[in-house]
Amino acid sequence: MHNPLKSHRIQLIQLVGTLAIIAFVPTNLGKLVALLIWWVITFRHITRPELMMFVIACGFFTVMNALSLKQGIFAFAHPDILGMPFYELFMWGFYLLHTRRMINGPAPEDRRVVVWTLALLYAAAFGMIPDKTVLLALTVLLLTVGLIFFHEPLDITYTGYMILLGAAIEYTGTLSKQWFYPGEPLGGVPLWFITLWGGVGLFLRRLVLPILARYP
Repeated sequence: MHNPLKSHRIQLIQLVGTLAIIAFVPTNLGKLVALLIWWVITFRHITRPELMMFVIACGFFTVMNALSLKQGIFAFAHPDILGMPFYELFMWGFYLLHTRRMINGPAPEDRRVVVWTLALLYAAAFGMIPDKTVLLALTVLLLTVGLIFFHEPLDITYTGYMILLGAAIEYTGTLSKQWFYPGEPLGGVPLWFITLWGGVGLFLRRLVLPILARYP
């Protein structure tokens, strides 16, 4: 029988271990190997739809990271490829799968036009706007519109959890000097991290989960 409390405990342990590996394991290759081993152990069984989501998320966010790095809105201290360390190529697949396992819950009904429009505007904003003030203002607007359209309890939960996850990841990375943001924002992390991670959480539920639900 599925035990939600045990599952949540495992996911929290998984997250703590992931943060520790990012902060303390030496070399980018060492981090990559340690992360992959840790995820195999803590995710246990991974279904085909989950693996598909993981791979597509890695590919999509690798492109988005490359565009954002080119705009200069953040930078890694020790890049290996495309301005990123090796392990970063796999991180967003982990974030989405970890969040899905942590929150779970049924997929919502499709509202493709609205979701795809907001998602494309979101991606364009982070890939094309270098000014952090403009980026924050626009993404606050987009996330607000998204939550006006989609505000079921699970929408709020996915959005809120990914903001908390983002805070843990961002502050671990910046405090351990794995990456940094120009202009020395307060606390080392710009406020638009909230709209980035929150938006991804909302789109995970409204865009990704309905696609996964079509597969057994």
